Order: sequence, then structure tokens, then C-alpha cells
Amino acid sequence: MKKTKLLSLLLVSALAVTSLVGCGSKKEEAKTEKDDKAPITFSFYSADGVANDFTDPIAKKITEKTGVSLKIDYPVGGNNQKVPLMIASGEYPDLIYAKGDTTKLVEAGALVPLDDLIDKYGPNIKKLYGDYLNRLRFSSEDKKIYTLGVYGVNNANWKPDGSMQIQNAVLEDAGYPQVKTLDDVYKLIKNYKAKYPTINGQETIGMSLCADDWRWLITVGNPSGFVLGQGDNGQWKVDPETYKAEYKFLDPQMKEYYTWLNKLYKEGLLDPESFTQKYDQYIAKLSTGRVLLISDAYWDYKDANISLNANNQANRTFFPLAVTLNDKVKFNMTNAGYSGASGVGITTSCADPERAIKFIDWLCTDEAQILNNWGIEGVNYEIVDGKRVVPQAEKDKKNTDKDYGKKTGLGQYGYPFPQYGDGVQDESGQYYTTNSKEDIIADYNEAYKKTLAAYGKKMVLDMFPDEKDFPVSDFGAAYNIKIPNDSPITIAQKKADDLSQSKIPQLIMSNNFDADWTAYQKDLNTPELQTANEEMTKLIKATVDLWSGK
Repeated sequence: MKKTKLLSLLLVSALAVTSLVGCGSKKEEAKTEKDDKAPITFSFYSADGVANDFTDPIAKKITEKTGVSLKIDYPVGGNNQKVPLMIASGEYPDLIYAKGDTTKLVEAGALVPLDDLIDKYGPNIKKLYGDYLNRLRFSSEDKKIYTLGVYGVNNANWKPDGSMQIQNAVLEDAGYPQVKTLDDVYKLIKNYKAKYPTINGQETIGMSLCADDWRWLITVGNPSGFVLGQGDNGQWKVDPETYKAEYKFLDPQMKEYYTWLNKLYKEGLLDPESFTQKYDQYIAKLSTGRVLLISDAYWDYKDANISLNANNQANRTFFPLAVTLNDKVKFNMTNAGYSGASGVGITTSCADPERAIKFIDWLCTDEAQILNNWGIEGVNYEIVDGKRVVPQAEKDKKNTDKDYGKKTGLGQYGYPFPQYGDGVQDESGQYYTTNSKEDIIADYNEAYKKTLAAYGKKMVLDMFPDEKDFPVSDFGAAYNIKIPNDSPITIAQKKADDLSQSKIPQLIMSNNFDADWTAYQKDLNTPELQTANEEMTKLIKATVDLWSGK
């Protein structure tokens, strides 16, 4: 009986992923013509993908230049089982960005080693990564390259998110005070809410969070480390000198941040729906202009800012702040360098890996980088005095239409493929991305400009500590460290994350915070997690050795 159920499950798993295999994956089919522009379709699964039929203007231009079309698949409704199902069936899309499941694919033998392909067909890949190519190697035990990407190479952090973001209107009403600590923020939103109990006919909300699925990491988990002056290492606190790693919620100072959130909740300043609302509800709520404070990443809340701009509520858009626990803590601006994170790989189901790597190599060319970042000349940008310039009308569309990227294709085919970061210049001395300092300043809405003028600054970046005061990380970011599936870290972190995701919201809403925090720490601090701390430390040290060529 058990064997029958197992065979049935495997059959269902195999059927579930069959649809992912595009016409480029059938090994019985003949190879494509020698002409590299012969039409071909690669199936592509992206763990961070969204619905995309590859028919927008940029997609059409990519096909015109390369002959390649993409049949894009993505997780629906938070489904994170697609990669395990692929592994169970042995059938894969041609190209895949598996994010945290990349290690599973490597261990299953599902990804093609790219080293020889890069040597033969990847001159632009080599140019783009430069000295960072070594950071793409999988591990100190397996030094092959299996994926390319993700994130911009040599990226300049000109648009920091900060630890918190507050409405421009709140800063203006208070006379643009210095806002450095949690206590400063608390006083601002408390006073403003008391003064303006409603906004646009709805009840004013002091602060809102979004704990929907994995997003609890972004708005509930990550800010706790930021206010403590820690670098962005995901669920880990890492000493940059000794590389000692610790699961970050074990840090005793964490209690102070969540005590602060507990105080906001008890005083009616924290949205009671923070831990039940879905992401779409959260964005819709921010878009009304009645939420004063958030603690989020711009890519996560940008649609709300765009909607506010479109509805003539620029003063209700959110301004990033470098808020910390107290005035003794300095906000951390450590640059991870190139993180070496898992990116796009070619699977063993791909019938033509040579054509696939040539396509990825083309995406690394100046032509492709400009296309993906700037768009089509004469449509999305113009050449003025030999320089690429985005017309104001096009900027306005970008800043007020949340579907601008989907309609134009701009920004849709950079991440998670290889890309240059902000601040990198092409041979003409122009930036590959549209995020030059001048363009960033020009894109600020009037409320941003007014806030910056009041503080005597030109850019939001100027409100933050100087990045030069922090050494560049020589291990990237801990959340990108590749953890073997049989590592004790895997199970221990999963248990710790599940416990924290469940308990932290309860703590924030607790009437007996101190006792409940003690109980949470007792359940969290297991021997298994201590072993995971030790193993993570070893992996980080091994990464430093690998990247340094030891």
C-alpha cells in the first residue's frame, strides 16, 4: 500500500513539471542551426518571476537581436515546491533561477557546469564579472561555476532603503527635526496621529508591517538587525573581522527593538492587521496615504509610492531614514561587493547549452545592458549631445504608472540575469543604468526635494553615514552563502525561522512581553542552533578563502 502511494506521488510530481519543458529542452530534437539568430525558445523558471508572456517591446527587441524567445514560468501563490518536484521527475526547464534551491539542483546533478562554456563562448560574461568571476564558484569543495547573476556587479549604493521610512508630511509638520533613534520616530508618529486622527476620511495608522508569508523577513525580521547597526546578512549576525556567525535573534539587544514594537502596539500606534493582512492589502493601505511609518525595502513598497505620486499625494510618500536603537549605534552602510549569489543556470534538460550560454553572453553586452536599462532609442530615451537622456514625459510615466515596467519591458530582463550595477560606466563614459546621481536627484518628487532642502542635503544618500567608513565585505552577504543540504544548518535554521515567524508577532502583541521573550529565547537557543552557528562560521571562512584564491 505504501509503495503504491509513493509511486503515485512520483507520477504526479513528474506530470506537474512536464509543462515547464520548452521546445529548447527536448533532447531528441535536432540542434538549432549554426546561425545564432535562428528562432529558438528556451523555457525559463524564475523563483522571483511574475506573469510574463515575453511579448513586450523589449522582449521583441531581444528576440530580433538573438532569435531567442523565453517561455517563462514562476511560482504561483507562494508555491515553493516546484524545484523539488522537478528534481523528483528529473525534468527541468532549459534555464532556471532557483534562488535558495540552487544547492539542491547542484547536488541532484541538474545544472550544467559553465566553466568550459564561458571559456569558449563567454567573452562578455568575463568582461562583466571581471575579477568577481571567482565569486561565482560554487564552494571550496566544488569549484565549478553553475549559475550567473544575480544583482549588479560593482553596484554603488546610491539609493539606500534605511531601516525605516516615514511620510514626508510627518517630517514637514514637525519642522524637519533630526530623526536618529527609535524614540525620535515614536514621538513623531504619536504626535502626528494625535494631531491628525484621520487622513483622507480614514483612521490614521502610526505604523504598519506585512508578515505575509516570506515577507515577514523583510518588514518584521530584517529591521531588527538594521536598527542594531548590523550589516544585511539575512538571518545571521556576522563579525566582519572574525567571521563568527550567530543566528541573529539570539542577540540580546534584539529584545529592545521588539519591546519598542510592543509599546507601539499597546498604544494603538501599530496596525493591528500587520500580522494578518496580505501583501496586496498592505500596499493598498499604504497607497491611501494614512500610514505614517513603515520599515521595508523600496522594491517591496515602491508601488505604494508610485500610486501616491499618481494621486497627487507626494507629501504622503515615504522618505528613508537611518534610524537606530539609540544615538550610540551607527547605521551600517557596509557594501557586500559582488555577493556571488546563485543566479541563472543551464539545466541538463537543455538541448542546446551552447546556444543558451551565447544568449546569456549577449545579455552581458553593452547593447543588451543599455536595452534592458534604458529601453529603445526614440521611444524610452533620446540621444542629446551624444548622451542618453530620458525625456521628462517618460520619467513621469515611470513614476506614476506601477505597470510601466510590464508595459515597456524595462527592468524585466536584468535581474536575475547578469547585469552591471549602478555607477558602472560604459566605454563612452555613460552609466549602464539610469540611476546616476543626477538622474536620481531629478526623479525626486517635490516632497522629497522639499525635505532634502530642509535638511541641507542633495540626495537621500547624504542623510546616511559615508559608505567609505565601512570596509567592503570579503564574504558578500551571509544570506547568499551556499549551504549544503546535508548541513546541520539547514534543519536548525528552518526550525529557528519557523519558531521566530510564529513567536515574534505574538511577542509584539503580548501583554506579558518579558516573560514571553524569555520563553521564546529558551525554545530558540537549542544545541542544534549552536552547532549551526559554528557551521555557518566555517562556511563564511571557507567562502573568504575561496574568493581570495586560497
